Amino acid sequence: MIMKKDITATGIINLMSRWGYRLGFVVGMLLAGSYPAISQDTPADTAVQQADTTAAPVEEEVETTIKSKTSLTGDQYPDGTIMLSGLLRAKIEGSYQKVPDRKMAFFVLNPAGEEVAIGDTITGANGIAKIRVTKTTLAKGEDGSYSFIARFDGDDKFEGSESDLMLKSASLVMVATEADSTYTLSLTATADSPDGPLPIAAAPVSVYVKRMFSSLKVAEGETDETGALEVEFPAGLAGDENGNIEITAMIEETDEYGNLTATANQKWGYSVSSAIVESPRALWSPHPPTWMVITFFILMGAVWFHYAIVVFNLLRIKSDGHKVAGKA
Repeated sequence: MIMKKDITATGIINLMSRWGYRLGFVVGMLLAGSYPAISQDTPADTAVQQADTTAAPVEEEVETTIKSKTSLTGDQYPDGTIMLSGLLRAKIEGSYQKVPDRKMAFFVLNPAGEEVAIGDTITGANGIAKIRVTKTTLAKGEDGSYSFIARFDGDDKFEGSESDLMLKSASLVMVATEADSTYTLSLTATADSPDGPLPIAAAPVSVYVKRMFSSLKVAEGETDETGALEVEFPAGLAGDENGNIEITAMIEETDEYGNLTATANQKWGYSVSSAIVESPRALWSPHPPTWMVITFFILMGAVWFHYAIVVFNLLRIKSDGHKVAGKA
């Protein structure tokens, strides 16, 4: 039995309802795809986009100076003078290097703490600027010590720097004596005080002689409770053309006195002339003797002649071998 479809008004309405929902969904999807996407950018995102489209400003290169470092040391001498040495260095490529040809100024502080100019000088190839002053012309502090300042003001390339140094007045005196071909140095270290010289005990003393490129240590010792020390100077050292040797005794790098230095020039060495003497004619010289040149070539010729004979005989043996093989 064949059932007929319901074509009444109610059936038609139900059918349109079912298909209407479906058709509406499809139409809605099509319409949504046909419209352009709505931007969801916030005002902040818009500002960023605008900033991206704007060319970034070019940063100006700022020239920077190199940091410098100043070190100050002092050497006190028995004649009442102080040698101030200011070392100027700068950190270049990760390491401190000596800076030449820069002006360094030196000052001493008066009892009121004010700077009094001593003078200025230029650093040498070793980065050191030196100036020698007399103690009697310097102002002392309330404790009787000297306060020094070395200052580099800086320039277009290097930053300025300074260093200070405080020294108590002291001295090292050296007396050289000779007895029975024995050379002796008598050393005395004392510090100045209102009550008179005070001995510097247990101070290490080193004795040097000047050589061509550096100083050579030849003796050392330590002062006793009276500040005295005797050392024997070695014999057989080379001097200048007159046999003179420049001797330096030092108490080095003390916290209170800096370097205490005493020098002497003694005729305790053998003569060494600094004049340039023409070397004798020898085989290794630019102009060897004629007979030596002839002898050399004769000997070398004889050696190479024997080599030639050996090579000639080897070639003959090889040739004779080929002939024998051909006959066989």
